[in-house]
Amino acid sequence: MQVKERLIKEIQDLPPEDLMDVYEMVLDIKEQKSTRSKDAKPAYLQVQEILKKCPGSLSDDISQMREDRI
Repeated sequence: MQVKERLIKEIQDLPPEDLMDVYEMVLDIKEQKSTRSKDAKPAYLQVQEILKKCPGSLSDDISQMREDRI
């Protein structure tokens, strides 16, 4: 059975008071998908940009922290 069919079956088994919650969740998911910008940078590029502004080297800091534990 495919996911859509299974979902429909589960929805049909829900009590009427829960249907509004499911409906609102579906609308929220659709809104989240539509608000995502296709021109947005991938997360790793955003992190690189932020780290460029930090002085020093992150890899050196991590190495130093590891040496402190040994």
